[in-house]
Amino acid sequence: MKVIDKVKDKLKRHQERHTALSYKLLFSDSINFIKKEDWNGIACESSIFLSRDYLQAIESASPDNTSQRYAIAYDNNKPVVIVSCQVANIAGDTLVEAKKRKGLKDKFVKGYQERVLVCGNLVSSGLHGVGFAKDLDPQTAWRIVAEILYKIRRSERLVGKIDFVLIKDIKQPNLLDSSVLERFSYRKIQTDPDMVLDLGEGINEFSDYLALLTSKYRSRINKIIKKLDSGNFICEKLTLDANLDEQIHALYLQVENKSATRLATLPKGYFLALQESLIENFSCYGIKHEDKLVGFVTTIKDKTDAVAYYVGIDYTYNDKNPIYFRLLQLVIQSAIDMNCQKVIFGRTALEPKASLGAKPIDTFVWARHRVPIVNFVIRKLFRNIPYGIAPERKVIKKPL
Repeated sequence: MKVIDKVKDKLKRHQERHTALSYKLLFSDSINFIKKEDWNGIACESSIFLSRDYLQAIESASPDNTSQRYAIAYDNNKPVVIVSCQVANIAGDTLVEAKKRKGLKDKFVKGYQERVLVCGNLVSSGLHGVGFAKDLDPQTAWRIVAEILYKIRRSERLVGKIDFVLIKDIKQPNLLDSSVLERFSYRKIQTDPDMVLDLGEGINEFSDYLALLTSKYRSRINKIIKKLDSGNFICEKLTLDANLDEQIHALYLQVENKSATRLATLPKGYFLALQESLIENFSCYGIKHEDKLVGFVTTIKDKTDAVAYYVGIDYTYNDKNPIYFRLLQLVIQSAIDMNCQKVIFGRTALEPKASLGAKPIDTFVWARHRVPIVNFVIRKLFRNIPYGIAPERKVIKKPL
């Protein structure tokens, strides 16, 4: 009976995948073509990375290998789901470093080229691809997302087929709600954990944050600050212009070129476009030495969260000075400046972020390839993308 049940379920899933829901769908290649109030009605309850301001910025300065796609689902002329996607051309050798391929043949990895539909954003970390109306059942919402992605993928055949779809980045409780995607042949893949620092309320100065820490970790932070101060390094908030944008882009590339996985590279002008679009929700701190910019970090305010965005470092200075560690501290300063209660540090450099009090949050993507046998191979490739285990650190003092 179990075999029969499995066969019946497989047939039912096949029918679900090939049966349209009753929602009306609107598709667009630019956020500027979408009715503002329809998009904003859902986006304003979601993430700033779904806001028209952010999406207009990324459209004006997109990575060379990506382009944007959008969709809205309507129920009785009322928008209930919004989707923001990227179509990206991805090569296998940008996914996995040679030393971390674990038996995958170089010929396969280097020859792997895929035009990928990404629900979300390759240049941000978080669930930035979907927004749902508050009164919509979450499983129904994810079914709508699956249909939208299917129709976008099929519509792309005129300019180049898309076989692979990626939905990023999923955490609880969205992981449970989105599990309905398994019925549409999506498979869950774990990535690096997101490191999150919970500041809570009442943190108005950096000294208030330091007071939360045990003496060991507070002392470490103070030593880093003193070392840079004694070396004539200056930390300051930056207002970008074309010249500064070019400088921070060069520093960003130094970090990007060392990355194990490089799915999309930001062009010059991107950070300046963000500043102009997000205004008070964008922050950039820099570290200078004798008027030379040697490091920067950007932060984006997403409601009550401060999202650590991109960092850039001159490694000739960082080799002898704790530039990177000081930049992480400046993210916390940015969060305090913007009255945020959490700092979303992202998914790299787990050890130094843990030392600031950040805790790991498990993160996943949903992936699907059109061809089942290729789906199996591609999942093997994606599972070779390294993800770390965050260390446990008792940084924050226990409340009295």
